[in-house]
Amino acid sequence: MTSSPNGARRRRPVLVPVASALAVVGIGVTAALGGFKEAPEKPPPTVSPGDVIDQGQFHTQFIKAIDTTEKGDFGTDKRYLELVLKVTNMGTETASVGLMPEPGKGFHQSTTFASSLLRTRPEIKTKYGPDVSVLSLGVESHQLHPGITTTVVVKYELEPTATAPSEVSLDVGSFAYETVGMRDQTHYWFLAGQNEDGEGPFEPDVAARITLPVRKESS
Repeated sequence: MTSSPNGARRRRPVLVPVASALAVVGIGVTAALGGFKEAPEKPPPTVSPGDVIDQGQFHTQFIKAIDTTEKGDFGTDKRYLELVLKVTNMGTETASVGLMPEPGKGFHQSTTFASSLLRTRPEIKTKYGPDVSVLSLGVESHQLHPGITTTVVVKYELEPTATAPSEVSLDVGSFAYETVGMRDQTHYWFLAGQNEDGEGPFEPDVAARITLPVRKESS
């Protein structure tokens, strides 16, 4: 906002009609009494299991959520909550799977796929966080090659006696093809979001919300 220049002529008083004046008074009273509250934020689109979510760089299907037990080292059993996805890299370069955001630690404008799995409800608490990997022909990796649809598994290790939730909801972000900066015009796919003042915390956009029922499944 700019100030009026020095020496500017004073404006003549403007007569406000009585009805308009009363309306202004009414607005002030309403505001003082708590009226004109901000409109609630519009919820993101909801999708169903198996629907394809267009994330810009990726097309993603959430297939299922399972409570399963697998054989661990030394013959021990380990229990997991697994989210199974089908992901197609629509870009022209190999992308890293990366890590999911750590709850309560904020977000950053990442370029990895798992950074777009913004949050789960309920929050699934584990000692080391989830492991996110690509599973292809029984071999695990952490890369998503362009033009190929692969299975991605998000795996939470649970305590043997833990009660798994009956369903898991996820907020899913999207990616925008943007330049690195004003001086660096190289383009990358970045997690899309808002940071209006350029200095505050980054808040990713929620492109879709999906709820998966959790079912018991043997490995």
